[in-house]
Amino acid sequence: MTQLADQDEIDLTQLFSLLWWRKWLPISFSILFILAAWLYAENATKKYTAQTTLQIGLEQANLVSIDDIYVLEARNKEYYSTQIELLKSRSMLQRVITKLSLTSNKLNPIIKKPIEQYLPFLSNAAQANDNLPNNSSALINQLQRMIKISQITGSQLINISVTATQPALAQQIANALADVYMEYHQDSRSQVNDNATNWLVTELSQLKSKLEIAEQSLQTYIQQEDLVDLAGVLSLKSKDIETLAQQQLQMQRQVDELKVKYDAIQATQDPILLLLSNAIPSNALVEATHGALTQLKLKLADLALVYGPKHPKHIALTEEIKATQFTLNQQIKTLIQGVEYQYTTAFKQLNQIKRSFEQAKNEFQTLTMQQNHYRRLQREVTANQELYDTFLKRLQETKATKNMEKAFANIVDYAELNPIPVSPKKSLILVLASLLGAMLGVFCIFIIEFSRKGIRDKEEASQITNLPVLAEIPQIKRRTVNNSALLHHELFNNEYYLESIRTLRTRLKMNYEGANILAITSAMPSEGKSTLALNLAKTFAEMEKVLVIDADLRKPSMAQKLEVPTNRAGLVELMSGQYKLSQCLYRDKTLGFDVLTAGAPCDNPSKLLLSAEFLKLLKALAKHYDRVIIETAPVNLVADAQAISKVADGILFVAQADKTPRGFISNGLHLLEQVNANLLGLVLNQTKQKLSRYQYRQYIKPVVEILPSDNNIIAMPKRFIDINHNELELKRQELLAQYQKLDKKPRRLIELKKRINNRN
Repeated sequence: MTQLADQDEIDLTQLFSLLWWRKWLPISFSILFILAAWLYAENATKKYTAQTTLQIGLEQANLVSIDDIYVLEARNKEYYSTQIELLKSRSMLQRVITKLSLTSNKLNPIIKKPIEQYLPFLSNAAQANDNLPNNSSALINQLQRMIKISQITGSQLINISVTATQPALAQQIANALADVYMEYHQDSRSQVNDNATNWLVTELSQLKSKLEIAEQSLQTYIQQEDLVDLAGVLSLKSKDIETLAQQQLQMQRQVDELKVKYDAIQATQDPILLLLSNAIPSNALVEATHGALTQLKLKLADLALVYGPKHPKHIALTEEIKATQFTLNQQIKTLIQGVEYQYTTAFKQLNQIKRSFEQAKNEFQTLTMQQNHYRRLQREVTANQELYDTFLKRLQETKATKNMEKAFANIVDYAELNPIPVSPKKSLILVLASLLGAMLGVFCIFIIEFSRKGIRDKEEASQITNLPVLAEIPQIKRRTVNNSALLHHELFNNEYYLESIRTLRTRLKMNYEGANILAITSAMPSEGKSTLALNLAKTFAEMEKVLVIDADLRKPSMAQKLEVPTNRAGLVELMSGQYKLSQCLYRDKTLGFDVLTAGAPCDNPSKLLLSAEFLKLLKALAKHYDRVIIETAPVNLVADAQAISKVADGILFVAQADKTPRGFISNGLHLLEQVNANLLGLVLNQTKQKLSRYQYRQYIKPVVEILPSDNNIIAMPKRFIDINHNELELKRQELLAQYQKLDKKPRRLIELKKRINNRN
């Protein structure tokens, strides 16, 4: 997850390095765009602007309020928008055309451009384009494109801006439009005043008739209904209704109470029960009679215990009880009749009160309707009277102000002659062109970068392959017309190329001292393996005994580079036993190292390179040479490099900068990793390095040897003791015996002998 997060992050340093690496692309685009913009700005038609300022809707004290009839000075946003559209209207522009006698030639005069001096055919084309029709519609359309109307925010000011090809024409159109606008409103105001006067006279006659009809209707209604004081009558009638309502409520309660007693009396037949209930009112006489009756009944009960029913006392007491009972019944009957009379009387009174209430209410409603009708007639009279008075007053005001001129708008500033063009804006155009060119250049850089498949520098190579970049070999070309690449021996004479090869040699010798057998491979053909192998061998030959083997048996190229005959015996003949090693080696004093070319074509190179004899051969050669450099076939195409990786101490992977696809490089490294090859690192070939030659020469220029004079020579002790001298001599003799078998005296032995003689 951390790796993914790191990949998603944008490396600003890398981004800026990329932009700096290709900085000439946006710079070139910027210069090109600036030149095109300058050419356009110099030859574009110059436009001049004139501006007139109007104040709309002046705040002035009105002598009369005639403006209330036709609102010409509304203070709202819609009003100012209307005035702006009015200024841009076709009728207003037609007045300007008529006033200034404008034609198509005046609006679009032919102006000679500087470029027409060099391209005269453009002049005829410009004249043909400027021959516009002179009809009214076309001229109005041209004016609409030239005029711009805008309101100054938060104010009553409106700007009339006119853009034309001549400053005087822009000034005339702006001032003429303002004058035409003022004349239009003056004519409109006079016309409105006349229309208002005629309208007021007509309306006054109609209002007078309506007022007379309303007054006659009101008077007729008063006489017909015999109305005096409706307000006082309605007040008295309202009080009567309120009193009757209270009486009706009280009487209704009384009737309800009497009805309950009346219903109880009708439902009960026993007088004694009525007496005991609340249906009839209490009476002292009735209560006394009822008490006497009770005492007589108690006395009869006591007498019955002593005497029988036929006893005179019993009979007499019984008769007395009957007489008392009759008296009590008569008294109760009288009370019942009283209750019934009260109920009947109260019910009649309630009905009478209801009738009186309904009658009063009807009379009140009648009076209310009369009052409403009276008020409606009165309002109609009042409204007609007020409207008539108002129109009469407005008519008098209109007549009084008919000849008075009121400023509806004011021209604050007339347009002045402005000789400075407003377009084209050269500085802005040049700045925008520069930015656009730079942006297009940066965009092209990103397109080139995203479409690029190869590896540009060592930082990118390290990120993709996870291998160290041992050297970056610069691309060196001839400074001639054809600009072709240099040959391998010519490259070695180039100080920049030579220094990069020496850097590779130093890193290999310091970091991989035990890697005596070096294999050089690549992902695809023509990556520079042969040239690199020859020049690397030449740098190693300065201090070691070196052998170069061309193991690319499928498409050998080393013999051609060394200008060796193609029929010369090589590796294939040596492995087949046809020739000896001495016969197959190619030696040249100018090279300083031995070369074993590929030889004749081979039917099965992989079988030869995987054989045990090839392994024995390399081990034997490693004993006689300090460094064996093997060029192999491309690893992505054939398995020869994988076979050689088994016997090689290390492999150098060569990739051509900005050409070899990254996927091919990754695939080739993956194939080598599958056979556990010892990948020493990556060599990035033909890189486009931009080094400072002046600073670089300070480090790579040859040093002039300063020879001391004889008088300043100081005797120094010997550097080696005798034992070391003897060891060196024995080693020289042993190597001499080995090289005698090759029929050639080795260069290294000669140098070693010179060193021994010098030390002696």
